[in-house]
Amino acid sequence: MKQESFNKFEEKGIGLPFAVSKSGETMVSQSGESLKSKLAQVGTVIFETIGAVGRVKIDTLEIIGDAKSVVMDFDDENLLGSLFEPKDGTVISEIVDSLKTLKVEPHVEALVKHEEAPKPALTINVLDDIKAMLKEYVGDFADRIYQNQIKAQRIKTDDLHEEDARRLIFALGKAAGMIIGPSKGKELTNKLLAKLK
Repeated sequence: MKQESFNKFEEKGIGLPFAVSKSGETMVSQSGESLKSKLAQVGTVIFETIGAVGRVKIDTLEIIGDAKSVVMDFDDENLLGSLFEPKDGTVISEIVDSLKTLKVEPHVEALVKHEEAPKPALTINVLDDIKAMLKEYVGDFADRIYQNQIKAQRIKTDDLHEEDARRLIFALGKAAGMIIGPSKGKELTNKLLAKLK
């Protein structure tokens, strides 16, 4: 079963494992199913951020909080991470080493190589909804922003998949934020993402 290795990782007590590919495919342990869509969103944001930074090579990312922390191991197309509660004695390098071991599991390699069955295309109505909401936020600029991002993100409007829509939404929110401000741009992004659920 695909989740078996992730479940074993979690049983070690070093956190909740997850994997997200650049295309948006996401894998979690059984107990992480309720967080799957949020972790997919985190992955999309991280890939977009790394893309915006440019040619900076990032292979590990740690975010340490009081209640929850996350560590992620990267390559160009995928991230493998662990969400955990920081405790005295938590050794981040041990978690990273465990993630690297998990990365070579056959089913994780399949995720990394995008061998899962293709997801069905979304309907054109989704794009119409996205365009209409963008217009509510930026008015007459909507069409230009929309067309620029469709081109920049290489979106095939006749074969739109969820990961394409997510990529487009983040790009539109960022572009709109240049006109209406970052907080309104984030609000637009969140409302557009809600339409995919």
